[in-house]
Amino acid sequence: MLEHIPFSWFSRLPPTKAQTEKPHLLNSVKSREKTMKIIYEDLPVIHDSGEILQDTTDWRTFKLKSTAVSHAMNYTDEVRSERILDCGSLLAFGVSNSGEKRLIKAYFCKDRMCPACQKRRSLVVFHQVKDVCLSLQSEYKSTRYLLLTLTVPNVSAADLSDEIKKMNKAWASLSRRAEFKKSIWGWFKALEITHNKKTNTYHPHFHVLLAVPAKYFKGQNYINHSRWLELWQLAMKNDYITQVDVRRIKPNPKRSGSTIEAAAAEVGKYATKPSDYIKKLSKDRYVADPTVVGELAEILKFKRLIAFGGRMKEHYQKLKFDDVDSDSVDLVNVSGESDQVDAVVLQMYKWNIGLKQYIS
Repeated sequence: MLEHIPFSWFSRLPPTKAQTEKPHLLNSVKSREKTMKIIYEDLPVIHDSGEILQDTTDWRTFKLKSTAVSHAMNYTDEVRSERILDCGSLLAFGVSNSGEKRLIKAYFCKDRMCPACQKRRSLVVFHQVKDVCLSLQSEYKSTRYLLLTLTVPNVSAADLSDEIKKMNKAWASLSRRAEFKKSIWGWFKALEITHNKKTNTYHPHFHVLLAVPAKYFKGQNYINHSRWLELWQLAMKNDYITQVDVRRIKPNPKRSGSTIEAAAAEVGKYATKPSDYIKKLSKDRYVADPTVVGELAEILKFKRLIAFGGRMKEHYQKLKFDDVDSDSVDLVNVSGESDQVDAVVLQMYKWNIGLKQYIS
């Protein structure tokens, strides 16, 4: 059914089972619905269609995984658990004449352990890194890129937080070296942590995108693989580190911008891999390991996960991007473009906890 009705109509839909059992969740959803009508108040709204959301993003899978994490989180932090459970309960899409859908409003919990928000943050990182590289390239045409991965031996959960602090301190020391500054124009650093189920240990490591001049590869300031390993060992004060990975990102003449996009994709990952602690039991059910979820949730709290430096930081600041690590980051408009679309109708989807589907 298509009617020209106010956006607030959706607040009259019957609450889900979860919202009925927890009235404060219902109130929070109603308040968010009010914030969704700012731009699209007068658009006709599709309702009572019973249509199941079909979208390339696969919102349903993310919602099921987030629900699993919420249940696991409930063992250690009920407030965060409820916030994650409520994440993505309401999605509003602008629909163009051609039928193209674009997310224009949604509630995201922005919790660092929420799979849906992790994915949205990684998209923000991808676009920010890509745009910073394009901006840098416009000023310094000869810019080339390296991917550097810095690792440390696996550690226990009890030692993980201190190890991350050591790594950040070591990177700060390494990037201040005269040798580094002579060779590297700018950098972007992202922390990733993987979990080894067999040994029940964690593997923190840095993915670093390095911007260098074209002459870097033939000049006297070139840093080879062995020297990178030595520099990282010295910075970490740990001779047990046995490997680093460094490789050049080469341009693809067949695809414009592919080098920069490939670089951004490599470092545009989030700090944890949901597959490390979420297991698929059936088509409609996932389960998360409460111990791993609880440990990572506590360890990642208040930690900065990404950083820019050198000329890349200058261009990042010039572009005035959102801070991806903050709760104020926009997870709807992930590409940095305007969230307004040439929409002719508004289509709203609510998560149906019984059907485990987004229904219009």
